[in-house]
Order: sequence, then structure tokens, then C-alpha cells
Amino acid sequence: MPLSGLRPLVVGAAITFGAGACSSTTAPAVDLTGNYGLVSIQFGQGTALTPPTETGTFSLSATAYNLTLSGSVSETDTGTYTISGGSIWSQTSSTQGGTSSGTYSLNGITLTVTTVQQGTTIVAVWEKLS
Repeated sequence: MPLSGLRPLVVGAAITFGAGACSSTTAPAVDLTGNYGLVSIQFGQGTALTPPTETGTFSLSATAYNLTLSGSVSETDTGTYTISGGSIWSQTSSTQGGTSSGTYSLNGITLTVTTVQQGTTIVAVWEKLS
């Protein structure tokens, strides 16, 4: 599946979080800043790509992200993100342009970012490294 135009990812991952980026009256502030390694990424109904075939990093500051994927999908992207309402994710790519939104969840050190980009659902799972 050609992936041009499916950027930015999430993973996200833009996935891209921090107390300064979070506004919610019901959920506590979430600090997702740090460096993450790829656990898996899935584009639509395709098979999830995982290491060692696919590798990637996702770095988050309070408001910005930097994404790199290598393997069967090679991708780099930078941009900004916001989180709100305890699970809402929004990102804007500085590299590719465009905005996408979706959800995120943090379970221990595992961050999952799900976005829809040009009609394709992308699910990226990351593990915090530092």
C-alpha cells in the first residue's frame, strides 16, 4: 500500500503530549514527554508491522513530536500536537502539512495513538525508552 499522503503518523503517533498541551477539567494532566520505540504500527486492515522488520522512534516534547520509521515503511515527520479530554489526540505536521485527529492511551510505559488519515485508520503502539 503506498503511504504517501498518509503522513503525519502518530503515532503519531505524533503521535506530542504534556501538561501544557492538555486541557481537561475531568482528567489529570498527562505528561507524555520522552523518547519512545516502536512496538507496532498498522495501516488500515493491513498486517501490523513490528521490529525487527519495522523500527521507529517517536520523541515528544510538551507540544512537539518527531517521528522516524525505517523498514518496509520509511517515514520522517515533525510537527505539533495537543491532547484533551483524557483521550483526544490532534496533530499538525510541519513536514507534510495537514492535521489529523484521533485518540491516545497510556498504559504504564505503553503509548497507543490511533488516527485517521485520508480515510485510513493508523494504530501506532510505542514503548517509552526514556
